[in-house]
Amino acid sequence: MKTKITFFILMITTISLSQSSDKWKQYIKKETERKFEKYYFTSLANAHSNNYKVVKKLDNTFCIVENQSTGLQKSSQKIFAVNNLWKLPSSFSNHKEDKTYIIATDSLKALITDLKSMNISGIEILDNHLVMIKSDSQKITNEVIALNSVSSISQESLQPKAESKIIDQNFSINYINKAHADFPLLKGENQTAVIKDDFFDINDFDLLNKHIISTTQSNIVSSHATAMATIVCGLGNSSGLGKGVAQKAKILSSDFLNIYPDEIATLQGAATQNHSYGTEIENFYGSLANAYDAQLFSNSDLTHCFSSGNTGLQGYKSITGNFKQSKNSIVLGCIDQNEVIMPFSSKGPAYDGRIKPELVAFSTQGTSNSTALATGIITLMKEHYKNINNVPLNNATTKAILINSAKDLGNPGPDFTYGYGNINTDKCLKTISENRIISGALTSGQTNAHTINVPENAENLKITLVWNDVPAEINSNISLVNDLDLEVIAADNTAFLPWILNPDIPEQQAIRGKDKLNTIEQITIENPISGSYTINIKGSYVSNTSQQYSIAYEYELKNQFEWNYPVANDNFPYDGKTISPFKWDASFSGTSGELSISYDNGQTWEIIANDINLDSEQFLYTPSEQKFSKAKLKMTIGTTDYISDSFIISYDLNISTSLVCDGTTEIYWQKPSNVASFNIYQLTGDNLEFKEQTTNANYTYTDGKIYTVTPIFDNSEGIKSESTLQYAANSNCYFELALAEIYQEDKVKIDASLFSLYNIKRIELVKITNNTEEVINTINNIDSKTFSFIDSTPIKGSNRYKINIILENDTIISSSILDANYLGDDLFFIHPTLLGKNEELFVEAKKDENAVFYLYNMSGQNTFTSPLISKINNINLKNTASGIYIYKIITSSGGIQTGKIAVF
Repeated sequence: MKTKITFFILMITTISLSQSSDKWKQYIKKETERKFEKYYFTSLANAHSNNYKVVKKLDNTFCIVENQSTGLQKSSQKIFAVNNLWKLPSSFSNHKEDKTYIIATDSLKALITDLKSMNISGIEILDNHLVMIKSDSQKITNEVIALNSVSSISQESLQPKAESKIIDQNFSINYINKAHADFPLLKGENQTAVIKDDFFDINDFDLLNKHIISTTQSNIVSSHATAMATIVCGLGNSSGLGKGVAQKAKILSSDFLNIYPDEIATLQGAATQNHSYGTEIENFYGSLANAYDAQLFSNSDLTHCFSSGNTGLQGYKSITGNFKQSKNSIVLGCIDQNEVIMPFSSKGPAYDGRIKPELVAFSTQGTSNSTALATGIITLMKEHYKNINNVPLNNATTKAILINSAKDLGNPGPDFTYGYGNINTDKCLKTISENRIISGALTSGQTNAHTINVPENAENLKITLVWNDVPAEINSNISLVNDLDLEVIAADNTAFLPWILNPDIPEQQAIRGKDKLNTIEQITIENPISGSYTINIKGSYVSNTSQQYSIAYEYELKNQFEWNYPVANDNFPYDGKTISPFKWDASFSGTSGELSISYDNGQTWEIIANDINLDSEQFLYTPSEQKFSKAKLKMTIGTTDYISDSFIISYDLNISTSLVCDGTTEIYWQKPSNVASFNIYQLTGDNLEFKEQTTNANYTYTDGKIYTVTPIFDNSEGIKSESTLQYAANSNCYFELALAEIYQEDKVKIDASLFSLYNIKRIELVKITNNTEEVINTINNIDSKTFSFIDSTPIKGSNRYKINIILENDTIISSSILDANYLGDDLFFIHPTLLGKNEELFVEAKKDENAVFYLYNMSGQNTFTSPLISKINNINLKNTASGIYIYKIITSSGGIQTGKIAVF
């Protein structure tokens, strides 16, 4: 047997390489070694036909295979023995200093033994087939890759960084508000989402009673994690920014410093995990991508949502983090309210040319927020699917629905900036309701045919195929393993292939062709003929027993119009502050419309604009004045009017806190001219509940709870304003300003300004002389927040005062001590006259006038001179020796003042 093996090795290593494989010559052994090899270079076609184990896909033609016993002898194709360089990433760079490497192995025990024998210390076990070490590149290339226990080596950043925080929020851009109106019972009930990040603030009053205790949560609480949790499922107690997509969902936390996938058991049944963080731009398939693909393939009901990153200004291939190169996850970019990509949103393609990001969603602050929106949307989808089908919504079907329902943006078809488009929540849920979903499984070489019927008057037929692929080997140049192909045969037997992109020219528009890169394939037909359509799914290559897949499809009907924002219960502006575009769905070809608005339930209409481009499906309208009213919109197309639901126009009342004192808090707000009353809401438990109604534009409470206010008009309630905050006791206690100063040269004027007049019985001016207090003036009728007192008989020198506010319950609130220096006949007030070494001398003039300060010792020598250029001067005498000194001040008008000071 040994002779046969030797002969076989001689045979396969003497066959010359073809020209198409020249770029892989560096992996081929230059000299024949007469021994049985473990790894070989061959074509993918040869590997697939002979069922060899592919350990690294080099491109769509060639690969590295593992020799399992003598299986390779059966091949008559070209096979070449290889060196160990293929185990390194293609981007491997040489360096002398110690760097972190991740080593993959099939035998952890053998690898640990081998590494220790090489005196490599600091070995960190990541999981049952990965370890992390520190080494220099020479040791890696000369020794480590030669170990039989090593199957690949990669370099990856494992330090996550948050990629934005919540400042904006708008549920109209992704049709979340429309979904809430069409599916009012869907709120994330019985669903759990995981926030992989720092720990979120469980006491944030948008997240009350939502936390599920987790063994993997961080000890560090951050505003970023709190914001992500809020976007997913916030209760909306703080403001519109505090409202989440799936308000009844629960959340648990997972520390993102452990950047590898969490153990499934620690997720406690959660089916969606949010990853709003990144590392560095990493364009390769490393251990992280492999680990996430492996977890999603083994746990098909779990969905991972990743932010694409905020490095889009660096151009294409700017996605941050190797884990985002995984095939089975979803990567999100971000767009503004006009559905235009934010310049910083990271772009694809993936390292091997796959379409990344797959989708975009709204955020002007970072891809973190758009990802959290997607996590909340998926949470609603999984709730809806489970309610209807009583089984979980798996990851492949989730992706198929999201992608097929998305609004195409950018170039027609998919692209590397917007992916497959902007998420449309309402369409996702309708796809589930209408069961426009097909599932199946096939083996290698098998073709499955599925039939759908397309009615007359249909347009924009869209069909999307998605499958959860087995993980590729670490460092594979092409990550696709199981290759399925989509083809659609129309009713007239016309065949359609999916859209494909050229990653070498990333800005180029998609064309139709066979896809050999992606686990997502999509076909669109703009003007389908009516009849029966056949969807063919072919298993071009399936490595395992069978490959499951999911299909979602939809079509539009011509000459249809539907309002998306505002709809019933919507407010305009969106959150009482932000002007968001009016949005609609329209399927009219080459037709414009006239947009009007009514404030009297359609009795009269005001034209906003003519010749509206219906294809834009949105129009940005900025009212000339703020108005509190109910309203309707009308789009006139030809002779037909399409009227919106009645919606609310109201603005944030801008609550301010005027008083936090003696256990009482007072708030106030703007009072619009056409608003007669306001509803007061109090946070009770984890919800805002109606407390009472008032006609005032202020409100006081003594319970220290959270409150908000809504305007009442047209028998309707406007948008809730931002809620009050919780303040420290007496942090805003009546006095805004209080001061005392010389007035008309021989009087003292005491001025004060108050935040509030609430519950004040009287106000007193108290003069303090030799620690004795005397009330010298009183105001009994308080009708203004600003007032003054005059002391007409001040004493020479320091005059000290305080203001007492006496409340109705006789509680006294006092100002700080106010001090004014009355000079009498003196030109200047000097203090202190007993001066420590590190103290400054304070000189206050009676009036603005230039003067000069002289200091003499007891021998009459001038030791210090300083100009006095303002009414108040500070003189530094720290270098002056201890002793008694005479000072003299001479003004520019000839005035003189002298006296003594002591320095000690």
